[in-house]
Amino acid sequence: MLRNLQNRIAKLYDPVEAYWEGDSNQRIIGTVIVFTFLISLGLIHLNIIGLLPDSISVFIAKKHYAAIEVAFVVLLTVEVISLIFSLPRSLARSVQKQFEIMSLILLRNAFKEFSNFSEPIDWSNSYDTIFHILSDSISALLVFLGIYLIRRVRVHCSITKSGNSQKKFLTTKKVISVLLMFTFVYLAIQDGYLFMTHSETFKFFSAFYNVLIYTDILMILVSLRYSYRYRVLFRNSGFALATVLLRLSLSAPVYYNAVIAVFSVLFVYVITLIYQQMRKRDL
Repeated sequence: MLRNLQNRIAKLYDPVEAYWEGDSNQRIIGTVIVFTFLISLGLIHLNIIGLLPDSISVFIAKKHYAAIEVAFVVLLTVEVISLIFSLPRSLARSVQKQFEIMSLILLRNAFKEFSNFSEPIDWSNSYDTIFHILSDSISALLVFLGIYLIRRVRVHCSITKSGNSQKKFLTTKKVISVLLMFTFVYLAIQDGYLFMTHSETFKFFSAFYNVLIYTDILMILVSLRYSYRYRVLFRNSGFALATVLLRLSLSAPVYYNAVIAVFSVLFVYVITLIYQQMRKRDL
């Protein structure tokens, strides 16, 4: 009975994933991001010159730079959904996707700092902001480099020994992915409701990374059903720790967030490098 329930939930994954990864949907997403940026820019300009009613004006920023942040929020949302669909492929691919999101968050933070500039920019009072931008942009670049290095050394291989076990493991991961998608939608609706009612919102991406921590731990425990090799256990546990570090980076103050993010990607790179060497020796 439990197996039948798992199969039914897993069947929800395939058609949704196929549509999301399809070329037509990717073009739609690109178009939505472009129009989001342009519409945000237009609304901000209308708000600056005072043409928006008060009921709408309270939701709109009064600096043009904020339009960049809005576009990045949409882009990050798209990347988080792609992360959810990457879970059934491999835990390593999922962690790599988390680093991709982290690099974009760092870039968003850099763009967000532009809102501290006056229009036009007054350099005499902007040195702290410039250093913050440099910190976030350089750390984003280092994380980007770390992703490249991880891709170079990572070789995907199944941890299961039989096709039947691999199929069951994949089904379980699809179930977790579907449940994670429902959690994502719930958090998005809740945060959106708080924003619309002028209540204090929570940081959506930080909250979702909290969920990812527990998801990674669950994936480790599930993988123990199919492999109890030490190198697999250590690698997966290390990946879960990297997720915790990324969560800390999201809530850390400037400079510290950059150091934690760069360390986490370096940590995963070293684990992946050692894991691949151990796997070669076992073979």
